[in-house]
Amino acid sequence: MSRWNGVSVVGSAPRVLTAAIVALTLAGCAADTQERATVVVGAGENVTGVVLAHIYAGAVRSAGVTVAVKEDLGERSDYLAALDGGEVSLVPDFTGELLHTFDSLSGATEAEDVFVDLNRSLPEGLSVGDYALAEDRVAIAVSPSGPFAVASSLSDFAPSCSDAVVGIVENSNDASAGTEPLDIGMRLGPVYGCSFTEFMVYPDSDSAVSGLDSGEIDALALRTASFGPLAAGLSALDDDESAFAAQNVVPLMRDGALDDAAFAALSVVAGELTTADLAEMIGEVRSGENSGDVAARWLGEHNL
Repeated sequence: MSRWNGVSVVGSAPRVLTAAIVALTLAGCAADTQERATVVVGAGENVTGVVLAHIYAGAVRSAGVTVAVKEDLGERSDYLAALDGGEVSLVPDFTGELLHTFDSLSGATEAEDVFVDLNRSLPEGLSVGDYALAEDRVAIAVSPSGPFAVASSLSDFAPSCSDAVVGIVENSNDASAGTEPLDIGMRLGPVYGCSFTEFMVYPDSDSAVSGLDSGEIDALALRTASFGPLAAGLSALDDDESAFAAQNVVPLMRDGALDDAAFAALSVVAGELTTADLAEMIGEVRSGENSGDVAARWLGEHNL
């Protein structure tokens, strides 16, 4: 007879009981693994967010994790609420937009400074992965044949900017392509002393670029990625005083949502996804291609 936990036990019973305890422990671990098996990547209601959700979902899937994409979660406040409530595990977004959401008083504009301040401002339970090369920064492009054609930077443009007719896109079907005149003025005024007085509103990026090419407008406010592939052919002015905050793609996630292998896969996206890549994919989706298929091609080209 032997003793186990202060109880007299005959023969091999302690061994049997120990095995049972181990089995229960393993079953508990298996249940925990099953509970955490599916990572849900969320996306808002615009094309840019959906494309990015499929890219990050594919990267996580390449690490052997079961993944689902949940689209049409609404605006930023809606998908952040879904993240906070555990409805989704990860959402892709932009560093500057997130920083403004969590700390509207931060004056950071450079990419690394924005990222540092974003990390400091995140609520408990949330974290971000590495930010990507791809960005969706606000930019001002000028007509190559207009009165500002010789300008290469916003400093060149600023002294006469009040004379410019500026185009903006207000697209209800994909708000990410648009820019707000008030936001532009609040950034350019204090930094460059630039104040626009006349705006022309276009329904989409195609008509806005046509207006710029024809000379109907002198300058065009755009987002460098979500504007689509048309942005690549425009003469965007260098923001030499960094008036507009960096807007690099970044994954925002719940703490503990990913294992090390999945987290490493996100770093591959950070190092290889470019603004041109993202803009091209957005253009393909707007032309009628499926977001998941477009993202899958990019993932395949980058071994993810």
